[in-house]
Amino acid sequence: MRIFSLFLALIVLVGCDVYDGPPEPRLVASSAGLLSDPNAPIVVSFDKPFDPKTLNLKIARYLVDDRGRLADETGDPNGKLSILFSHVDGDPDLGGDLVISADAQTVTITPKTAMPITPRLVLIVETGLADAAGTATQVRRKIIFGYQFELTCNKPSLVLPTDGKYFFLIDVKQPVGTQVKLFASMHVDPQTGAFKAQFVRATRNPDPSRCPTPCKSNEACRLLPAPATCVVPSERAGGVDEYPDFIADATSPVSFQFTTTGCVVDRADGTADFVNLPVDVFVTSPVVTLRNTRLTSQWSKDAQGALRVSGALSADDVLLGNISSGQGVGGLAGLYLPNPPSGIPDPP
Repeated sequence: MRIFSLFLALIVLVGCDVYDGPPEPRLVASSAGLLSDPNAPIVVSFDKPFDPKTLNLKIARYLVDDRGRLADETGDPNGKLSILFSHVDGDPDLGGDLVISADAQTVTITPKTAMPITPRLVLIVETGLADAAGTATQVRRKIIFGYQFELTCNKPSLVLPTDGKYFFLIDVKQPVGTQVKLFASMHVDPQTGAFKAQFVRATRNPDPSRCPTPCKSNEACRLLPAPATCVVPSERAGGVDEYPDFIADATSPVSFQFTTTGCVVDRADGTADFVNLPVDVFVTSPVVTLRNTRLTSQWSKDAQGALRVSGALSADDVLLGNISSGQGVGGLAGLYLPNPPSGIPDPP
């Protein structure tokens, strides 16, 4: 019986083709997704030779919505990537130069100008990259990366107000999917760009009289988007413009707060980069700890003049209770609140 089973297994192996996938990219010389020098060439290797005519590669700012989607992944026909470099066979390279190695397994990108240190960046290899046999990628490949840096705030900043209140939505993708809602109060030194911010848990307004038909004790009234309806308090927000449905929770048994410092760096195009020193965040219910949490993002005004932020969250380790669950990754969106709700604590 054993001999027959081995014979049968051999027949199956001989009769089946071994899967030979398309070329897969890897960022060379990165450590935990970080490169050391924003002025140095960027080297990408592939696990097998590729057809140069099928290479469509971009580097863009990793600006995502509260669901972790890049601008051209949201379904909005006007959504555009913030591209820093682009290579398409047959077209001139944009933002630098790309050289393909003789064995077609490595590309070296020399940017025209130094890459920004914030927000995080994403290297995109679009679908269609094929090997010599024609095996091609069917979905875009994305490698999120950034640069090691020492945080020194030494440039004036005028994009963000000196003192302001904000609403943030953080869509955690790893290690578990969840949405974190936060209010923040931030002071920015206009001479140096240094900021200090106090973040506090945001929760749906529990006032039962806000809806035409009062909600149950275990529900909250959602006014946005209309029509008004009763929902469970944990229901996801559809976007940062729904902030009027939330209040700052600074005192309940499940509330949490954290303070962080960092830099705001104004750019010539009227936007501003935002990055904080890594901070540990402790959530009380459920008990979760995010170690060395970083918020990297870019602020800009939309067509209506509202000051918005998009970017990413990363944490070196996420502890569920006392159990390590690996790195934390998510997207973030934020909005400056000209008329904020009361109760948002200021930084100490």
